[in-house]
Amino acid sequence: MKNDRRLAVQFASLVVLAVLPFSMIAVNGARAFYGILAEPSGKTRDARDDAHESDGTDVIALNLNAATSEVPVDSISAEEIPEGDDTLIFGVYDPDGEFERDHSLRLRHVYVSWADFDRNTLRRSLAAMESRGFQILLTIEPWPIPGRGDDLLTAILSGGYDQTLEELAGILDSLNGPVYVSWGHEMDQDLTERYPWSGTDPDQFVRAYRHVVDSLRENTETELRWIWAGVMKEGSLRYWPGREYADYVGMPVYSYPRWDQKMYGYIRDFRTTFQEKAKVVEELDVPLLITELGVSGSSDFEAFWLHQAFMGLRDYEKLKGVVFFFGQDVEGAWGSDVATPDWRVHPDSIRGLVEWELRQSAPQGPSGQ
Repeated sequence: MKNDRRLAVQFASLVVLAVLPFSMIAVNGARAFYGILAEPSGKTRDARDDAHESDGTDVIALNLNAATSEVPVDSISAEEIPEGDDTLIFGVYDPDGEFERDHSLRLRHVYVSWADFDRNTLRRSLAAMESRGFQILLTIEPWPIPGRGDDLLTAILSGGYDQTLEELAGILDSLNGPVYVSWGHEMDQDLTERYPWSGTDPDQFVRAYRHVVDSLRENTETELRWIWAGVMKEGSLRYWPGREYADYVGMPVYSYPRWDQKMYGYIRDFRTTFQEKAKVVEELDVPLLITELGVSGSSDFEAFWLHQAFMGLRDYEKLKGVVFFFGQDVEGAWGSDVATPDWRVHPDSIRGLVEWELRQSAPQGPSGQ
């Protein structure tokens, strides 16, 4: 029975993927269709397909070679971005600066280790982003600082990191805001030994989280919007700090076919992954942000999966924003028995879909144009 269900789910996913190329033209129009099929910059089609030859995505045998990376992109301006509760906010983690002129991706995701950052450099970098009209999502990673105590969370609660918090507060206070802030993300992750704050005692983590939030709130006048960002799975709510300490719940949503085949026996679509995570926190009744969105597979699969995701974003009332992860993952993040995924899909894939979605949110004239 279990195998029958697995085959049924896999067959349904493949049917959806097969239909997508035709729905792209009907729903998105030519620009988004060609944009999403463009090949990743700096990588040839053959190289990418060779890299993913055993990930299972080659079951979609469509000839898409006609698409090229020379796709015209009429970038939406900051003034054209609609405002309102019904408009999703889009953003990107962009360490290479690929999207530095794209105001449709107005939220810029910055990761900082509080064990290793230069105050002046970080302040200038964040201020420059604001001056270009972007908002900031700052993910603070609490890596241990030598000499501050053997146990990270105990040291935080005993004041061992208060000086670091004061330095971060000074940087945040220099910004116009609002600033989205996440601390200790993926605290509920236990598949790999990636972060020293992951898989720790939930009660102690909650106390440390609240200590950090209280400290930064008390020492800055900049509006801070707090994101409690976990993997979101069974047991994650043990780390919930309370509504007064979280304006949003954040979560990563990735598609890595090799991982899916290993863990589930089939390749999962966006809806399956997102709904599974959203259900974990459904009872909290808190706005949701996808703080990391990525897909890594064959070029065709990446295009189909992203398009499918965007066709479903508006089905989730609590979802308020999506932030792309545009970079190579950390070695070993997905275990030692699978290759490290690269989440850099073609930039025009992202631009085309984001701008299409934003234009759907724009007020329509009397004629609907």
